[in-house]
Amino acid sequence: MKKLMIFIVLTLACSLSAREYVAPPTSSTRGSVPVIPDEAMEKCVKIYNEAEWLGEKLNNTYVNQYDSAAVDNYNKEVKEHSRMTNYFNQNCAGKQSYSAWKAAQKLNGQR
Repeated sequence: MKKLMIFIVLTLACSLSAREYVAPPTSSTRGSVPVIPDEAMEKCVKIYNEAEWLGEKLNNTYVNQYDSAAVDNYNKEVKEHSRMTNYFNQNCAGKQSYSAWKAAQKLNGQR
């Protein structure tokens, strides 16, 4: 059992560290779309990806309802995910940058 837990932890650690940043999806629209500075788009790319990864983690997390520390930690992560999603929706969604793809590549190089 102990070997199985070690294997699972190592597998999860490897899969989490192998993630790469991607540019958020864009939609084609008619008319003018606000353009934000490249630095702001870099923050948007980072928030978008980290919110996606945290959402995946939350969806795959089992919480022991009888362990108040586990419940508190899960709720803290849910609140952080909500904060990240709200930030993205308010500051990034519906906007474009000339370098969203470049921002993702830059973030990948920083790891």
